[in-house]
Amino acid sequence: MEQSTLIIDIGSGSIKMLVGNELSGKPVILHTMQSDYYPILSGEKLLDPSKTAALIKSMYQDMRTHLGYDLDHIQVVISPIQLDVFHGEKRTNTVDPNGTIHPMDIQNIHSMFSKEIVAPSLKQVGIVPVSYQIDGGKTSLNPPLGEMTANILLQAYVQYVNAPFLTDIQSLFSSIGLPIKRYILDGQGIADMLETQYKDFPNTYVLLDHGAHQTYINLISQHKLIRSMVMETGSEQLTSLIAHRFQIEEKTARKLKETFGLETREQVFDGLIYKQGEQIILQSDLNSVIKEFYQALVEEINTILKAYEVDKHDVDISDLPIKIVGGGSNLIGIASLLKPLGQQQGVEKPYIKTIGARNIQVLSSLGGLRFAYRYRLIEDDVRHHVRLERQSPATKHRFTNYDEE
Repeated sequence: MEQSTLIIDIGSGSIKMLVGNELSGKPVILHTMQSDYYPILSGEKLLDPSKTAALIKSMYQDMRTHLGYDLDHIQVVISPIQLDVFHGEKRTNTVDPNGTIHPMDIQNIHSMFSKEIVAPSLKQVGIVPVSYQIDGGKTSLNPPLGEMTANILLQAYVQYVNAPFLTDIQSLFSSIGLPIKRYILDGQGIADMLETQYKDFPNTYVLLDHGAHQTYINLISQHKLIRSMVMETGSEQLTSLIAHRFQIEEKTARKLKETFGLETREQVFDGLIYKQGEQIILQSDLNSVIKEFYQALVEEINTILKAYEVDKHDVDISDLPIKIVGGGSNLIGIASLLKPLGQQQGVEKPYIKTIGARNIQVLSSLGGLRFAYRYRLIEDDVRHHVRLERQSPATKHRFTNYDEE
């Protein structure tokens, strides 16, 4: 079995680490870890870089101790902050005199995308191939290694995020001294995981990533992340609301939320779920607070869904299925709470079938692992590529083809 890959997943309220590899296209999970909840992200900023760096360093050392060896293949999953996506194509010739496609050819054509700059406020984070085309009209979803051709054409989505945010993340790991091979967008990794591991999974849908302190409304088209908007609301805000409403500690509020959630039976079991001195909480009391929270959240999500505009894509947002992931999706009764979103198909939670990582909270980490192995021939760490000045950012449009180099 080849060397393992470490995925470090920076969420809005926790750090997750997953070590694994793939065997015959299936993920093999060796170990997972997750930090306690605390606010990590707010808007486009790391709230406390020093604390986050110390936590990652400590977890990394614990992971090394548990496994008994160093971890060099480190890849980081980050949020799609201010996501901007471009669709383009590049063409190059093969370097082999006989026309055989080698990994260097794949890296060369991807580096042509990596040189693109669109705006000072954005920084390239990922290149997601759509199709490779070679002589004779042959196309492939994966790098056509070993094939014979004079030219290769690649169509791809190129993903950008907020430049200061990515720079802060890179500085974070530089301060720890961990060499990062690649940064992967949360929603894209999950989309790749769902596409390759679940038969007949829809190729276009809304991916609702409900985290601890942020919720992302991601639009997945043909299994590619093309839109993302963030709400500064997550499941930990519900914890705080429960704690405030009943005047209890947040630790206790979180336990009540995770243990009881929303009681959805027709005849609600209105039992006693908490008693401390004269403070008594019934299931119906908890239900009331949870419903209040999610009614407001649904209104926010609906506003964002209605505001989505997809340039040059015939996508009817109102007719798309909604898939919910993230730690907040573990709340009992979540599907019922989000039913008013109005989609015909309702809201569904994909389940993980991988041995060693069944909890949906590690789905983004699994997605990072899937992305890392699916595109392992592509060295697209944008920190090492030279940036070229291009046309004015004002003339660029989403999903428009890049100019040829």
